[in-house]
Amino acid sequence: MTTTAPAAPTLRANPEYRRWLVGDLCLDLGAGIGMFAFPLITLLVTGSLGATGIVGLVQGLGLLIGIVPGGLLADRCERRRLRLLAGATGVLVQALLIVVLALGWGSLATLAALAFADRLRGALLGGASNAMLKQIVPPALLPRAFAVNEGREAAVEMGSGPLGGALLGVSILCPPLAQLLGNLGSLLATLTMRGRYRPRAADAAPTRVLEDLREAVVWSLSQRIRRQVMGVALAVNLGANGLILTVLLDLASEGIPAARIGILNTVLAAAILLGAIAAPRLVDAVPTGVLAIVPVVVMAAVGVAIPFAPGMVWIGAAYAVMGLGLAPLNAATQGFFMHITPVAMQGRVSSLMGLVSMGLMPLAPALAGWGLELAGPFPTMLLFSVITALGALCALAGADLRRVPVAARWESYARAEGLAAVEDAAVEDGAVESGSREGSDGPAERVS
Repeated sequence: MTTTAPAAPTLRANPEYRRWLVGDLCLDLGAGIGMFAFPLITLLVTGSLGATGIVGLVQGLGLLIGIVPGGLLADRCERRRLRLLAGATGVLVQALLIVVLALGWGSLATLAALAFADRLRGALLGGASNAMLKQIVPPALLPRAFAVNEGREAAVEMGSGPLGGALLGVSILCPPLAQLLGNLGSLLATLTMRGRYRPRAADAAPTRVLEDLREAVVWSLSQRIRRQVMGVALAVNLGANGLILTVLLDLASEGIPAARIGILNTVLAAAILLGAIAAPRLVDAVPTGVLAIVPVVVMAAVGVAIPFAPGMVWIGAAYAVMGLGLAPLNAATQGFFMHITPVAMQGRVSSLMGLVSMGLMPLAPALAGWGLELAGPFPTMLLFSVITALGALCALAGADLRRVPVAARWESYARAEGLAAVEDAAVEDGAVESGSREGSDGPAERVS
């Protein structure tokens, strides 16, 4: 008698993952339009590049202030409820922005306050969504799930730039309305999810907030590879984002239509999408260390060339080269770090890494706005290019990142290097019990 081996699990066959994905897709589409359009809205309302930079700085501070408390919330509260709250508060903030713009109350202070509130809200509540992913998707599919995320975000970005510019051409109210609808879609999709995503077992002993924070800090800083990646991300996030924002503001100040500027975002997103299509195979075939280092080096090299680009066509070509490696880089590194982090610490560890890696990002809009006003586009772009190059040097400097193997060997490598996640058996027992209560198509809250 011949027996047939059971089919390997796939993301498509996981209904809870599909519900999660729809919610994130709605949120990303609205956020992408808002992210592109909001600096231009601020420039239109205030008429000042410097003021636009200040609003961007205040917005970034909201992220930094909320990111660590958000990680703590994600590891102490049921994560589905946090995602529901994130969608509801997102609808509220965008509704307030629409009212402010419609009534002509869009002063520098008002726009800065709303930008701060929206980014703080997102930082406090938004981290729960990604923290859920390890409980929805089995470990073997994490790299593919991150590759899908990259492709989805790139596809959204392809449309969000031109769409945001077109909506802004219709009315200054249209981009925040689109972001409101995106938050509403995320809220409705999350309501359809059947699982319950507790970060720890229901009968787990209560812990103090400071103890939780200390545990995550010790866990993160004890691993040299995490410290190295934080350093790389710190420089690259500031440099690359600052460079792109400088290009956007410089072109806008020259009177180039927003829809045309959005084409550059589309080119970048199309390149990321191509990389995302190849990412699952690359993660399976190419060592993670290579996928992490090579795109950063390429990004730094191309970034140095952008200040010398003679026009939008050349800038678009540079964006395309920069974007190709981003999806494989993120799929490999994020999948690896999620794999080696315990379920109960996903929110805290992710928020701490995010705090460090994005710690200087609020300076990007401020430096871009002030730099354009005081020094001009060329010196400002060159400054951000040099910062990106420093991130590439950090990636090349240490051996820890270079040694990370292909995804199939993550587990054995992590154990050999003392990086493997040690899960609490009580969490695993509670997760399975929770999954059985939620229905046959709801996921057991998996741990590796």
